[in-house]
Order: sequence, then structure tokens, then C-alpha cells
Amino acid sequence: NFATDRLFAMSRSPRARTEDDAPPTDWLGELPPELHLRILEGVDDFSDCAAFSLASPRLGLLALRSGLARFKDPLFAVAMRLLLIQRFAGAFVTVSATLNEATLRAYAADRRATADHFPWLARVSPALCLSSELDGPGDNRIANWRLQRGDESGARLRVGLLRCGFAMFFEGERGAERLVRLVFRSGTVQYYEGER
Repeated sequence: NFATDRLFAMSRSPRARTEDDAPPTDWLGELPPELHLRILEGVDDFSDCAAFSLASPRLGLLALRSGLARFKDPLFAVAMRLLLIQRFAGAFVTVSATLNEATLRAYAADRRATADHFPWLARVSPALCLSSELDGPGDNRIANWRLQRGDESGARLRVGLLRCGFAMFFEGERGAERLVRLVFRSGTVQYYEGER
């Protein structure tokens, strides 16, 4: 039966190593997939998720296919980009990696993005990150997301009406922002083109 076959397949151990075998390049690859998932479930920092995925691409794919929340979060893509910048640029020069504006704009434009992750962004990229300000009285609070360059507030990227779940998304430089998309709580999206 299926359950017995699965249990038998899990209990089989790989061929024993001999002295002639080359050392493995992926030590984690020798563990069963069920144990991989248990390990990955305990990874709680996006930088660590990215490092696991780059160290063992098979693990990253396993996490994605299994639907682990940290690996599906849009901040995981940001962490991957930052780690790749650090690895490739660091191979040529000593560099203090920071996120670029396009990456932060892409994160802010994702409906799944939350301001809860802004402290992580500020920690990994203090020179350029995102900030959020709450305006308005009581139940009519509005969340304004902006680019943040050090202490200077930059372009507005997103405005959310918290009570009704309505969000407006902007593009353009500070002072010249233009509305490009409205997203309603129902999931309906309305797009805008052209000047302000």
C-alpha cells in the first residue's frame, strides 16, 4: 500500500560513503526532505532564508513548493537581491550593500507587503529604506509609505485607508508623484496612466 511504500522509502539510507568518494558539496542534501522542511520552518529571518536558498538551491525550491510563509513573502525576494548584491559586489570590492530604489518600490507595490517589515529593511539597508507615517483621526487613519534616505523623507509610494482596506500606489520623484493604481478590499484593481 502507499503508506507502507512511503515509510519504506523514507527509512532507506543512502549508500555508505567510501574513502574514494568525493566530499559532498551540499551536506544538507543528504538529509531526508521531511527534515529539510522542519529545519526551514525554524528559519525566521529573511536574510537567513535567502542564505539557505543560495547555499542549497534545492532547499529554497523545496521551501517555495511547500508553501512555507517566509519563502513566499515578498520580503524574501528583497533579501535574495540584497544577498546577491553583497556576494557579487563583494567578490570585486569591499562594499556596504544597500537596497536600490527599484527594489524598494517593487516591494511597496506588492499588495502583500506590510509596514511590519520596515524595521528589518532599515536594519539591512539604513541608507535607503521605507518609512510609514499614520495620519488622521481615530478610525479614519491613513498609512503613508515613503522612501527614506537616511533622515530625509522621499517620494510617496503608497497610501492606505486602514478602515476600508483601500490602497493607492504612486510612482515618480518626491513632489511629482502620480497615482498609478488603486486596489480595493475586494481585490478589484483600477489602473491610471499619464501625468498626475
